[in-house]
Amino acid sequence: MSWKDFLYYQRSEQLAIILLLVLIFIGLITNFIFASRAPSQVVINYNDSLVAAFDSFYNSIEVEKKNVSYTTSSKSFSAEKDIAASNPHVKINIKDSTSSVNNYKPNIKLKIGETIYLNNSDTSAWKKLPGIGSSYASRIVKYRDLLGGYASIDQLKEVYGMDEDRYQNIIPYVDLDIDISKININKLEFKELLKHPYLNYKQVQAINNLRRKKGDIKSLNELSVLIEFSEDDLTRLNPYLEF
Repeated sequence: MSWKDFLYYQRSEQLAIILLLVLIFIGLITNFIFASRAPSQVVINYNDSLVAAFDSFYNSIEVEKKNVSYTTSSKSFSAEKDIAASNPHVKINIKDSTSSVNNYKPNIKLKIGETIYLNNSDTSAWKKLPGIGSSYASRIVKYRDLLGGYASIDQLKEVYGMDEDRYQNIIPYVDLDIDISKININKLEFKELLKHPYLNYKQVQAINNLRRKKGDIKSLNELSVLIEFSEDDLTRLNPYLEF
């Protein structure tokens, strides 16, 4: 076999080789043409009339927003003045027409010299006090019911969330009225005694044990011998116990 045999191709193979060479040639020519072209630049032509129209529209929106804000603030200011004029006892922080409506916080209090009772005021009355909203008013009344009534104004400090500043702001408007519902320490069952805020589980258990050993408890002095009760505990409980 000579070397010419290796270069012998059938007719179909020869056509395939020729077609492949043509495609390669076309690809080279195409690549050369596109590579020789300079990158085109994008030119943006501004339409002056369109820009002017947009600016005019934007400015009109800004003016309208300012007018609406001014009108709303003016109405609020006018309403506040009317309230203050009709009721001299209502204290309102009146702001000028340039202030934001969202920052307006009326500080409405009771009339001068008016107070509420510590034990006989409902939530609506408590909400008249400065810094007392629906949540605090509800807490004050619920805690009063658990205690059986407040024995002193200082007990308001025990209400959940009551801080010193809030307490100092409301005490000038609160009068103490003694209206206590006492609990009978000899008749109530374990669960009923445990409901009182001033009695914990160990203390109620000690009371029950003392009743089983000695019978009815006659006075607060008998509780003083129990290690579960400190002097402060007995002082707090004294207004609420009956024997």
